[in-house]
Amino acid sequence: MELLANQRRRFTLYSLLDSDNDLIELETLIEDVATLEAAVADHVLTRERYRDVAADLYQWHLPVLADVGVIDYDSRHDLIRYFGHSLLHKRATCLREDELPEYGTTSSPL
Repeated sequence: MELLANQRRRFTLYSLLDSDNDLIELETLIEDVATLEAAVADHVLTRERYRDVAADLYQWHLPVLADVGVIDYDSRHDLIRYFGHSLLHKRATCLREDELPEYGTTSSPL
């Protein structure tokens, strides 16, 4: 699945999958993705990295996910609605287990 080819987009999906409901605030999503990236790369989460994640999600990854119908982004309220997709969910879950084994299948780093 091409949607899962990019690490930042995978981390975005992991965060959406872990959300308690189908809505997540953009700021929360940015924090989740930036935190995952910093943990995996063993880097400190800097303001610059946070801004880079924010810009990349807003300009690239959220539009891609919206174009294929995985999410709806409400830019007026900075809310993302995730529409569950069983195959995508299953594949992302398997990838997360391989990519982030320290978090397992039931716990979340977020």
